[in-house]
Amino acid sequence: MAGRFGPKDFAACARCGSDQVHPKLLVMGPIAGIDSDSRSFVCHTCGHEGLPIFFDTESARGQFEREKTMAPPAAPEAPTKGVVTIPILPVQTDPLIDLKLLDLLPVHVATVTGVRWAEGHLTPTAYRVSYQEYWDAIGGPRYNASRVFMLDLAGINRANPNFDVTRHLVKRSDVWLDSGGREPDEVMDGYMLDVERVVAGSKTLSSLDSFAVLHALSSEVLPCLDWDGNVVWGDPRERTVDLRDVARHLRGIGFSAVCVMDLRRLGTELGPDPALLATLEGLDLEVFIGGGIQEADVAGLGERGFAGGLVDPFTPVIRDLLRTPKPATPTEASAPAPAPRPTPAPGSVPGPS
Repeated sequence: MAGRFGPKDFAACARCGSDQVHPKLLVMGPIAGIDSDSRSFVCHTCGHEGLPIFFDTESARGQFEREKTMAPPAAPEAPTKGVVTIPILPVQTDPLIDLKLLDLLPVHVATVTGVRWAEGHLTPTAYRVSYQEYWDAIGGPRYNASRVFMLDLAGINRANPNFDVTRHLVKRSDVWLDSGGREPDEVMDGYMLDVERVVAGSKTLSSLDSFAVLHALSSEVLPCLDWDGNVVWGDPRERTVDLRDVARHLRGIGFSAVCVMDLRRLGTELGPDPALLATLEGLDLEVFIGGGIQEADVAGLGERGFAGGLVDPFTPVIRDLLRTPKPATPTEASAPAPAPRPTPAPGSVPGPS
């Protein structure tokens, strides 16, 4: 349906992926049957009404349609009703060449990499694969991931999120995105992308007060408390570091859910820290646990009252679904300067509830 939406757009039905998406014609109006409501579209394949999803190439749209129409696999045994399993995707975006294509974007490559916490940074490991290969593994019928927890390493480590690339990666599934915002308005920039939730990590925010500002802007922001024995803040002058105290403060601000990332275990696949779980039990919050979590750990988290597990990027289950990973490439010696962030379009940010 490229011609109707413009020469660079390939529209797909959000439900079935079909390209048979057309503006909905108005039955009544100045010219009945001809005038259309520009905000409403209808799929002539499945009848779904709503906004379409746009892709840059027909092949990308076709792949999306195949994934949507693939016969669903037998439902896996749910670890505990209501408990969710969410893979962590640390994404690294490296420019290959500055060649401009028809859509006037630089050509980039995105990789999903293993990651460990070292010297105050999320450090990529040698284990990495292309984003497409990783998604083929976890988005396929054997794993069937519908939601991912995405870490934009350029944003988190260098305050330089690559939204030009990330906006293409978030089209395949529901995404919780940590783009590394240092200030509340930078965190809110994530709403310019089509993500399910924007994540605010304490490791890049300056203080507990930042969460109060964020909640005033949007109650849909998801706090993530990064923890290495104490809550890690972007500014070491913040003295409120006891995990349970910070979690209670967030509940008092008005948040109803929180992620806790055990940075000491992230990428180790060692399972959750029993002492950490004991610290978090009984909070009046939905708590999602990350750091060392494997798929088999999620059942136990549910039994203890937690909302879900954020699964390490390369668990044995995921590695088994992947082809041989590509070797690591040398990292650049110097990082680019932080780039200014665009402002979210009016009306694109959910307001406080």
